[in-house]
Amino acid sequence: MAEKRYMVKIESLEKFFGEDKERVHVLKGVSLDIPEGSLYTFLGPSGCGKTTTLRCVAGLERPEKGTINIDGKPVFSSGERIYVPTNKRPIGMVFQSYAIWPHMTVFENVAYPLTIQRRPKSEIKKRVEDVLKIVGLHGLEDRPAPKLSGGQQQRVAFARALVNEPKVMLLDEPLSNLDARLRVQMRLEIKALQRRINITTIFVTHDQAEALAISDQIAVMHAGKLIEVGTPHQLYSRPKRKFTATFLGLTNLIDGKVVESPGDSKPAKIETKKGVFTFIPATRLEKGHPAVISIRPEHIQVHKQKPQQLENVVEGTVKEAIFMGDAYHCQIAVGDTLLKVHTHPFLTMSPGETVYLHLDPQSCNGLPAEDIEGMDESMLGN
Repeated sequence: MAEKRYMVKIESLEKFFGEDKERVHVLKGVSLDIPEGSLYTFLGPSGCGKTTTLRCVAGLERPEKGTINIDGKPVFSSGERIYVPTNKRPIGMVFQSYAIWPHMTVFENVAYPLTIQRRPKSEIKKRVEDVLKIVGLHGLEDRPAPKLSGGQQQRVAFARALVNEPKVMLLDEPLSNLDARLRVQMRLEIKALQRRINITTIFVTHDQAEALAISDQIAVMHAGKLIEVGTPHQLYSRPKRKFTATFLGLTNLIDGKVVESPGDSKPAKIETKKGVFTFIPATRLEKGHPAVISIRPEHIQVHKQKPQQLENVVEGTVKEAIFMGDAYHCQIAVGDTLLKVHTHPFLTMSPGETVYLHLDPQSCNGLPAEDIEGMDESMLGN
């Protein structure tokens, strides 16, 4: 089996904005290894440091400490005082605004990076034609930029970033200016394009659905720190951090104390105000310590009659049931707690009705009660 090669390596990145009392610690020791040929997403809320990290890779921001290597070569090192300027780094970048020149045609926009490098006209013509075929704009070379749709403008921005044959593509929320339907279409096109040309791509977004749909791996960030790294399936189904569970989609959290913990991701038990539940620990949880179980709304099964011989069954009262087409989105009271539950659209329920909820132990994800602070390296995934 071939050893995994990392196209981008970021180590112990520190970045501050402002001076003296106004100084803000934006990146707090961020370290990441981005595999060659992967579509790697930085995900998190506004102000978490994801765009700043991307801009440091691009050379648009200069960190105070740390190192950044691209394709095995340092482009920034605080210790060795290395700082390679943006135009010397093997990157292409697509911004949120696209930055398409309105007075230029499609061909002229895409050719611009090569034109300012004074490349031969024959080389420019061939490379622009090749990249326009890749992004599906072949035949529109002479179209004026203002005559393009939003999706076509985005493709022009991609083509312009690709024309220099970069090692790494950097995408800073490139879909945020599109309407909802076009966003869904373009995220599929980006993924297909990335697969086709096999270019290492870093994608920045705050949109959880976008990250889940498009990524090979996701780095979840919060308050300048890297919280957790994993595949979309890992982070959604078995996150190791409470922040990840709550930020990446809807979930229910039930607090308690661990009363049985055999370790090694084997079924454990937690005592809560709703009773004792069996769950699967996502990380090491010690007996007697506070913990929380996370379960997604779609993983809670609703029964009209109390099921027999099943673990983790609680009685509840329907407070709200909203028909959403593909499911009922329900609020069900269990004691003084409201649980979010998504049920089959044919299972009709009425407010005030008594139901029984089965919280499948395999879907009950056990997490540490504390969150961001006190995080250890084993929780970052790989």
